[in-house]
Parts: sequence; C-alpha cells; structure tokens
Amino acid sequence: MREPATGTGGARRIALFTNKMDAGGVQRALVALAREFVARGHAVELLLVRARGEMLAQLPAEVRVRELSAPWPFAARPLFDLPGGARKLAPGFVATTLPRALRSLGPLSEYLKSEPPDAVLATPMTCALTALWAAELAHSPVRIVAREANTLSQQIAQRRLLFIKHLPALARDWYPRAAGIVAVSDGVADDLAKLTGLARERIVTIYNPLDVARIRKLAAAEPDEPWLRDASGPPVVLAAGRLARAKDFPMLLRAFALVRARREARLVILGRGPEWLRLAMLARRLGIARDVRLAGYVSNPFASMARARVFALSSRYEGLANVLREALACGCTVVATDCPSGSSEVLRGGALGRLVPVGDPQAMAEALLAALGDTPSPETIRARVESVSGGDPASRYLELLLGASR
Repeated sequence: MREPATGTGGARRIALFTNKMDAGGVQRALVALAREFVARGHAVELLLVRARGEMLAQLPAEVRVRELSAPWPFAARPLFDLPGGARKLAPGFVATTLPRALRSLGPLSEYLKSEPPDAVLATPMTCALTALWAAELAHSPVRIVAREANTLSQQIAQRRLLFIKHLPALARDWYPRAAGIVAVSDGVADDLAKLTGLARERIVTIYNPLDVARIRKLAAAEPDEPWLRDASGPPVVLAAGRLARAKDFPMLLRAFALVRARREARLVILGRGPEWLRLAMLARRLGIARDVRLAGYVSNPFASMARARVFALSSRYEGLANVLREALACGCTVVATDCPSGSSEVLRGGALGRLVPVGDPQAMAEALLAALGDTPSPETIRARVESVSGGDPASRYLELLLGASR
C-alpha cells in the first residue's frame, strides 16, 4: 500500500471511489483526474473494492490506495440499516447477485466516520449509490459527486444481472443528495434524466480529461506490435477495448473479413476480456486468423494509434467513446458505430470521422475500405482534436467536489 498523501497550504483531501483499476475508460479517467488533482496540490486517495488492475501502475506516487471490502455475507448486512427504498431492496440484492461495490458499504461507512475526506468522486452508478448510502449510515456531511460513464438504458437492456433494473429508481431517490451529478457526454446525461426522472439541468456534462500533450509524447514511442513497426507491410486497422459483448468485436471481425476479401490489410485488437477465445475461434472460422492479432493489454496504446491507418470502434453502446478522441489526438483516421451515446457527439455527427449503423458489418466494411483508401494527413486529423478536447475538466470537477473553497 502506498504511503498517505499529504498536502500543504490550501490542499484538500479528495477520495476517488470505484470497483477496481483494470484498463477501462472509467479507470483511465480517474488516473487522469488524480494526476490533475495532485498537480494542483490536493491529497488524493483511491478507494477500491478490490485493489487490483493494470492502471494502478499509472497513478502518481502521491496517491494513497485503499482496499475497502467486506467478505460475503457480512458485506450485505449494512443494507438492512438503510432507510426507505434501499432497505426494501436489500433482500432482493442479497438473494440474487450482490453488486461488487456493495462489498465496500460497511468499510466505506467506517472510513467516512473515522477519516472523512473533503469530498468523494464515485463512479460508476453502483459505486455512487454505495457512497451515498455509506454517508447516510455514517451521518457524514461529506460532499459526494456521482459520475455516470455509460448509457444506463443500454446497460439495462443488454446486461443480465438482476440488480441493474433497480438502478433508475435508486438513482431517482438518492442522487438528489449528491453534491453533483456528472455525465461524460450529453447523450449519457439525456438518457439518465429520461430514465430516472431527475431534472436534466441537475446533471452536468463533463468530458473525460484529455491530456493531448502527454498522449502525443507517448505516441512518439515505438509500438509493441510488430505489424505496426513494419511500415512496408499491409495497412493496419486498430481497435481497442475490453473484449466484452458491449464492444461487439465479432461484428468488427466479420467486417474485416469483407475488407480482407477485397484488399490486403491487417487487424490488431488491443485489450483483454472474457470474449478472447470466442474472437480467436471466429477469426479462424472466417479465414482471417493470419491477418488478425488479439494483442492483449498494452500500457501505451497511443504508439499503436499513431501508426495504424484506421482506428475502428464497433461498440453497441458507449458513454463518451473517449478512445476516439485519443485516436484523433494521435493522428489516426477513425470509423465508429453510431451507438448510443458518445460516437456521434465526439465525431460531430460524422464531420470528424465516419459513422456506421450499430451491428452492420457490411456498412463497417465499406467505411473501413473508404478510410483505408483515402486517409488525410495525420496533421489534419490531429488538428481536429482541439474541437473535442473538453476544456479543463479537472477544474469543473473541483468546483463540484470542493465548491468555492477549491
């Protein structure tokens, strides 16, 4: 465990609460915010249900990491002490699948009693609700900001965990107690307001941090992938993300098979996840295994983005699709599904990259072929990222977390 962070002068203690630090969009955003908060003199603590994940290594040394988790079945006990609807749902949660974040409910409540920070930023929704419940149990006035990173209606429609269907009602009851509610895109904010009945003006859109200078510095490094180091080889289509159903990499493989039938190309997918074997088997069945590489996790994806001909996003749904902004910053042409809710917002309705329907391999293949055959200069693409940089998100978060005293 890291040593406690210390601050001087006007430093405040800010806690960031999430499940774990695997390589995902939530985790990358929290690392970026932690860097900014530390650079501005604040003491930052990262509270995790499980203190594991590749992104832990990218945290500033000043950040203190704590694991707050109770063993089953003790984790569920504090639920029964909550008022109203949350208490009524407790038996249902316990009888089905306990959300991972709730394992931190008791320990987090004790933390807020004994070592209360000035503010807590909690994400995703299960963590935000857990933080609000922990504050209620601790009788703590701590400022809690709930951050929504994905399109809730799509999560409910496409995930099988029974507790998911209760989230809109719980958010409607408990989110008004938060010091702020942040959505990572206007699409996520609109969806959250519609699904929960929360006032839309109560939800603030703040794009994820995008450190363009840092990204471009990392992009200048040599990539790990041999195909991307070989400038004389076939052009490479790059994709990145957790190998999970929401990213719909099977559709991308089918689209790439159509591309490969018409021209030479290669496909590299960065990321880990439960669908690795399924994707490897599908690539073999499609006859494209020799031109597809499932490259796993890489600590610096930007070096790969800077050398790929096209970056492809095939998701069924996203929050912001921050990876598209990163690809643009690296000078890579992008093709993306027009999924709810981030792609079109990032790409300005198609002005900054090609958009195709969700789940349509033929349309994806045609867009990839067009992008492979007509790629603008990296300088032109990099210039586009300025329009989606998002300004200074760290300052906006600090306003919500610390108020006028920041």
